[in-house]
Amino acid sequence: MEQKVLTLGGAVWINLANTFVMQDNHKVDVLEESNHVLQWLEGNGLLAGELPDDPGIVSIHDTLVHLRDICMDAISELHREGGLSDRTFTRLERKSGELVLDVRLERQNGVPHLIHVGRSMMDRISYAVLHSLVETLAQYPPERIRKCEHDSCILHFVDTSKSGKRRWCSMDLCGNRQKAADFYARKKERSWS
Repeated sequence: MEQKVLTLGGAVWINLANTFVMQDNHKVDVLEESNHVLQWLEGNGLLAGELPDDPGIVSIHDTLVHLRDICMDAISELHREGGLSDRTFTRLERKSGELVLDVRLERQNGVPHLIHVGRSMMDRISYAVLHSLVETLAQYPPERIRKCEHDSCILHFVDTSKSGKRRWCSMDLCGNRQKAADFYARKKERSWS
């Protein structure tokens, strides 16, 4: 799996939702392979130098699948309703209540900051996903969370551009493909005229 695809969403929670991808016109679950789970964790900065053992990777997989369901519901609700449903909020609240966190004080550029870190690897991963979702919703309006406009793409992203007009999950992957398709369609249309 290409590392770039695992981080196109611009936020950890959207990157998790984007672990369903289209390959050869079929929807594929990237998390089905343990090496892809590790790639996703590493690409999103969630490994912190440690590698889980085999039973640990199964637990992480199950947690990621559960969190992904919540993230996908959140994306659907943001598109449909412009906000989270009470049901999804309750699921987020329940999941956050399960976390065991440590708090430490750090200096960043001379300024003190409280840092929350999950006590276990599972708590760190879950906290990162939940924190990402909450922070994204606090920073960006729902219309900035978009699906790629390419017909065969199912990936989402946070549009952080100044203009708010980003259309593609990636210009390299979908933007250029669409521009090329549009070019050839216009060329074909002109040849028929």
